Amino acid sequence: MTDASAADTLDGEARAWLMRLTSGDATAGDARALRAWCERSPAHARAFAEANLLWDRLDDVARRPTAAPALPSGASPQSRPSRRWFLGGAIAASVAGAGYLVARPPMELWPSPREFAADYRTRTAERREIAVGEGVSIELNTRSSLNVSQTTGERQVELIAGEAAISVWPRHTGALTVRAAGGLVHAADAQFNLRCDAGRSVVTCHCGTLAIDYAGLSIELDAGRQLAYADGAVGAPVTVDPAVVMAWRDGQLVFRQMPLAEVVDEVNRYRTGRIVLMNEALGRRPVDARIPIDRVDDLIALVREAYGAKVTALPGIVVLS
Repeated sequence: MTDASAADTLDGEARAWLMRLTSGDATAGDARALRAWCERSPAHARAFAEANLLWDRLDDVARRPTAAPALPSGASPQSRPSRRWFLGGAIAASVAGAGYLVARPPMELWPSPREFAADYRTRTAERREIAVGEGVSIELNTRSSLNVSQTTGERQVELIAGEAAISVWPRHTGALTVRAAGGLVHAADAQFNLRCDAGRSVVTCHCGTLAIDYAGLSIELDAGRQLAYADGAVGAPVTVDPAVVMAWRDGQLVFRQMPLAEVVDEVNRYRTGRIVLMNEALGRRPVDARIPIDRVDDLIALVREAYGAKVTALPGIVVLS
């Protein structure tokens, strides 16, 4: 085998391992097998690190599901962890009573073309203030994309993906309409947080009143209330603490009785590389924590010390089991 073909083989196996570890089907046995694969030679470790770096540069997940590829030799799939994604979960631990709406889709590699073409985008752990015009303030959170448009008599923006904190002051401008995942959020004098991931939206009203149109329904949302919608279904409004939901604006992530699996998902939004949780029972453990965004890896030490989890460091990935 030539050097070039050997390198191609390693690159292909590294990509297969990377997709396996983030597919939702990986097990602790897979993590051990991957570590052994990386330790075969410096070239193996370098190939996996480069594959992981490429993923990070692509920045965000896409909207099309992709199946995990076949594993390299030496790995055997075991039981698949079952996990549901709570719509409000990662941004507001206090909404546990709202329930689950839809299953979380598999992780994918590429942002959608619309995200690439957005008027504004943020990178991992980046926050950005957007100048929309007088009377409107928008701050984009990590890995977010936004379009801005002006129609006759109405100002509109579209949150394509990610999260934004939006304020509207009526003495300066008329109503603002925000599009997200097929819904419309109307604000004339309000401050609110909007999160949109893979076609699911969570709206949290900080102050004032919002009007939300989705799937033929019109709902009013008052201060301190949160509403989630996706796939034609609208969850019942629940009471939340907006300060918890919007703590990211102060450089903090706040979790109150949040399942560890969802805490890991949220922390991964703010870091390069990934934390992969293998233990389903551990993933259900509730977490109360306040983590600075510039020190999100503090979560790894917290899980190791508080829950006795085993931590396995791989190139670009930390496995908790």
